[in-house]
Amino acid sequence: MLHKWPMHLNLTNKEKNKIIYIMTLTLILIFFMMYLIIQHFINIDIEGLANCNQDQHDLTYKNTATIEQQQKEINDFKKTMQARLSTIQTQVKGFNTQIAKNKKEVATNATTIKSTVKDINEAKNRKAKELDKAAGS
Repeated sequence: MLHKWPMHLNLTNKEKNKIIYIMTLTLILIFFMMYLIIQHFINIDIEGLANCNQDQHDLTYKNTATIEQQQKEINDFKKTMQARLSTIQTQVKGFNTQIAKNKKEVATNATTIKSTVKDINEAKNRKAKELDKAAGS
């Protein structure tokens, strides 16, 4: 719309040239201001990295990413080990219960064996007496 002049304005060529000159200057000014603003955001210093050169920025980001990845791996390993430890603790509790049960059964079996041996010895002694009576009579 800038190229069409309103019909009711009667401007001389000199006035028209001034307006075109001012508009051109304004557009160039706007262009350079936008350029400066963009350059400001591109070259802005990142907090903590202001004294580093650009190569070190990249290295710092890589190191930070590596550390974060290692921390995730450590946390995953920790969770896995805690789960395994929990499983082993459950198994140990089960073994302890089974060991206690086996101790009771061993004690019961020992008592039963002693009783059985005693009964066998008594039966043997009775048979020996019967045989002695039968042989001595």
